Amino acid sequence: MSTWAFLLLINATMTRASDPLPSWNEGDVKESIVAFVKKVSDKGSPDYVEPSERIAVFDNDGTLWCEAPLPFQAAFAFDEVKRRAPNEPKFAAEPMVQAALAGRIDELLKGKHHDGLIQVLGLTHAGITTDEFRERVNQWTETALHPRFQRRYLELTYQPMQELLDYLRENQFECFIVSGGGADFMRVWSEHVYGIVPQNVVGSMAQPRFEVRDGVPLLIKTMDNLFVDDKEGKPVGIHQFIGRRPIACFGNSDGDQAMLEYTTIGNPKPSFGLIVHHTDAEREYAYDAKPPASGKLTTALEVAPQHGWTVVDMKRDWNRMWFDLSERESSSKPQTFFGNWLAEDIMGDGVIDRAQTTLEVAADGSVSGSTAVNRYRGQATIDGNAITFGPLISTRRAGPPAMMNQESRFTEALSLVTGYRIDSDGLLYLTDGDGNDILQFSRLAE
Repeated sequence: MSTWAFLLLINATMTRASDPLPSWNEGDVKESIVAFVKKVSDKGSPDYVEPSERIAVFDNDGTLWCEAPLPFQAAFAFDEVKRRAPNEPKFAAEPMVQAALAGRIDELLKGKHHDGLIQVLGLTHAGITTDEFRERVNQWTETALHPRFQRRYLELTYQPMQELLDYLRENQFECFIVSGGGADFMRVWSEHVYGIVPQNVVGSMAQPRFEVRDGVPLLIKTMDNLFVDDKEGKPVGIHQFIGRRPIACFGNSDGDQAMLEYTTIGNPKPSFGLIVHHTDAEREYAYDAKPPASGKLTTALEVAPQHGWTVVDMKRDWNRMWFDLSERESSSKPQTFFGNWLAEDIMGDGVIDRAQTTLEVAADGSVSGSTAVNRYRGQATIDGNAITFGPLISTRRAGPPAMMNQESRFTEALSLVTGYRIDSDGLLYLTDGDGNDILQFSRLAE
């Protein structure tokens, strides 16, 4: 690597570390996001919101990833139609299957909830087990390519929105997908692509049927009691599946308007609404009133100034479009919880510089370290980002009062820990049941 290329790499790395949203151009849009996050996460702010109430909801199609020329689940369903039709005459004879095979998209999109498309989804999704459906989706996402960009569909998520997800999580927001797309479809890949666990995906869904086949319990997909998580259905879905009113909402179409209204109008907590407006025909697509298929944006755009919603102009506000999945995979590798850590703050009262309090976590869950006065060891139970510390065995030496006080605060804090997170700077935070940071660590050199 040349000296010049090396300097550019170092500069880019430093920029990402100092700016959590580097793909957002400087301006009112970026400033509004940062200002909102700061005011609700600063304990000294009159608008401070407890971490347990920092709920952010995101539409998916057109907000987190491209939705043109067709929503990607529709592309999956059409590929299923093409795969099955030659060998299943009864299936191929269905009127909406015929429309899909002939490319009559307008016919499929008629009705309040795109009724023809819903029928195609039912014909291609129902009657199989949830495991079979997951496998079909996985196979499709590994091989299917977008017709214009010739990239896998999972590679067409927006870099700026991925940065926004990370920025919110670093500030103790819990992020949910609330989409008109099928929940089962999105749950297959949401954790890998967005870092959003399946239980945080709210989408359209029907009631599955439980069966036992050859002694094996299974869930069979059906179209019974179909719930369409779109338009007025989105606030309903939030209430039913999340149970807490969001304080931040991100969408891109009139289908998200009710969710934006529910989040920002009459909310007793400070709130924020944002609309992604597709204005970049060169790098992506440009549409609002006349989308290629879904994503019509007219009424929500019209009332955005009245409600104080931030409107993103893709062409103006984003300096990069597509997210590189390999970046998430490579950046996540060093962010392991296991290793040696040095306490930088305990219960918000800092630490004594010369009195090192440490924590070492092994892959088998065993823990050890120094309280600043005594050595300790024990076991932790780790499940994803949840962690609890079991009884710890400690030596019983005495030390100066200030160091004994630090030891007491540390052991008390460990007993309250229920979770952990590692931010983009590599700092480890242990959190209590309300999501509050009660211990902060930096990694010790191996």
